[in-house]
Order: sequence, then structure tokens, then C-alpha cells
Amino acid sequence: MFNVQSSRDVRSYIQNGFWAWKLLAWVGLVAMAFFIPNGFFMGWGKYIDMPGAALFILIQIVLLIDFAYTFSENLLERYETTEDKSYLVALMFITFGALIGSIALTGVMYAYFGSSTCKLNQFYITFNLLLCLGVCVLSIWPKIQEANPKSGLAQAAMVTIYSTYLIASAITSEPVEDEENNLCNPVNEGSKTQTTTIVLGSLFTFLALAYSTSRAATQGAMLNKSDESSVPLVGSGDRIRSAVDSGALSSRALDGDDGESGGPADDEQDGVQYSYSFFHFIFVIAACYLAMLISNWNTVEKSVEGHHNKVVTTVGRSMGAVWVKVVSSWVVLVLYAWTLVAPIVLPDRDWS
Repeated sequence: MFNVQSSRDVRSYIQNGFWAWKLLAWVGLVAMAFFIPNGFFMGWGKYIDMPGAALFILIQIVLLIDFAYTFSENLLERYETTEDKSYLVALMFITFGALIGSIALTGVMYAYFGSSTCKLNQFYITFNLLLCLGVCVLSIWPKIQEANPKSGLAQAAMVTIYSTYLIASAITSEPVEDEENNLCNPVNEGSKTQTTTIVLGSLFTFLALAYSTSRAATQGAMLNKSDESSVPLVGSGDRIRSAVDSGALSSRALDGDDGESGGPADDEQDGVQYSYSFFHFIFVIAACYLAMLISNWNTVEKSVEGHHNKVVTTVGRSMGAVWVKVVSSWVVLVLYAWTLVAPIVLPDRDWS
């Protein structure tokens, strides 16, 4: 599907058709998965899924920052257009709700995961708190708001609650090797607490996946945009004829451009609406990320026969998985801070 420019490419039929065969193939692959040895999945999870999940988190971070800006701008535009104060109230509620949630979650982490013997957890929580305070101050700094009018506390609050969630997810995923470490991760042995954590985390994850995959996949068209795919596909007859005469559109655009032939209109005849290859790439790494979440980052536990609660083997659960989330939390804050200071550092560039 790489470099498919229009529906005239034979590969576009594979992308947009053969749905019955695709459904049968999917059912067959699901059935085959039950016959694949566990060793294959362990290797796949360690060498394919984990790097893919880390890459998806990075893309998700960029999309989160984009969502924070877009969402707050839309609410402000609607308030300015309609003068309906409900939009302003909604924005304020989300902003202060996210900030209060971040503070509350930070307090919970200090209380349950930040005891005097848990120096590393204290570092995670404190460093994240300082970074969050830093971006909140930057977002309302007068000089930054003058250079970047789109900046504000609303975006900072959304980024802050997400980064704090990542830190909480990281410290609850820490491996427990002895009694002292168990004090730093008290939810490790609590099945009820762990179940609640998994359910809430999965709910958040599915919502994030739904937004991230659809948004990133369609935005990928910008990475594969050509002159041919950027021309208008619809319009008046005179404009279409002019485009054909200039060579911007093919002569086939004059044949039933409005679907007068009775068949469905082909809106990708002269340019695809999104990048097919990037679309599939996003869904592949999203699947890697979901696999890591379901398996608690490639964790397998075995217990001794007759000792139901005694875990003797843990595969794949390491501090490496914890650091993926911790570093992701730092990256989202640093990238957001860069969007704030970039118009000042590089004033000659167009940041609109």
C-alpha cells in the first residue's frame, strides 16, 4: 500500500474492497492463534510488540498535544461566535478539573507509593510534579502568550493530567522482588485493586486508541501529499474543465463527476483521502500497544504446584517497561513546553 496516489492504482481495490475475503481471513487468523506455541508470543511480545508500543506512545503524545490545542480553541471560538457562556464554563470546568485531578493523583501516589524507603518512586513523582508546575507557569507567562496567543492553562491542564496518569501507571507496574519493594507497590498483590486498575486503564486505553488511530491515520495523508492529491475533486463544470485543460485533473473527471451514472462517486480517482501505508502502520503499532496493556507489558507468572500464591517465575516484567511510561511522561511535558517557547526561540517561522 506504499505510495498509492489514487484509486486508479490496482492496490486501492485491495484497500477498499474484498471485505468478505478479509473477514474470512481474520476469522482464520484468530483460530490459528490458538495453535501457536506460547514461546512465539513471548518472543513476539519482547522484540516486536514492546518497541512498537513505545513508538505508538510517542505518536499518541503528539496527538494529545494537538488535541489539547484543537479542543480548547474550538470551545473558545464557539464562545466568541455564539456568546454562549456554557462553552466558557465547560472549558473552565475541564481545566480546573484536570488540575485538581492531577493534584489529587499526585497526593495519592505520595501517600501509597512514596514512603521513605521508596526513593525511586519519590523521584518519579517529584520530578513529574516539578515539570507539571513548570509547563503550567509557562502557559500563562505574558511573553509566551504574546508570542503564542493559542497557549493557555487549558492545554497545560490536559497535558498535566495525562503525564501524571502515566507516572501512576508506571509505579503500579513496578516488579516486586522482596518485601521492601512490596511496600513501594502495595497494589501488586491486591487482586481487587489490580482488577480495578486494569479496568480503568483499559477504558482509558480504548478511548485513546479510538482517537489516536483514527486521527493519526487520517493525518498521515499530510506525510504523503502530492500535487495530484491536493487538487479539488468536486466543483462546478467550468472549474473542472479548467482543471482538466491545465492538466491538474484527468479527462475522466468530466465523465459523471456528480455520480450521474447511477454508481457510487469515486472521491479518490485523482487523489487518495489518506495515506494507506501510514493508516496500516498506525493500526499495527496500536495493536502492539494494546497487546502490551492486556499482558501488563509482556508479563507471565508461574506458580509452584501446591503453592497457589507463590510466584516463582516472572518473564518480561522489568524496570524497562516502567521506564517506557516514565520517559513518555517526561517527553509529553517537554514537547508541550517546546510548543510554548518555540515562537520565541524561532520567531521567523510560521507557527500558525
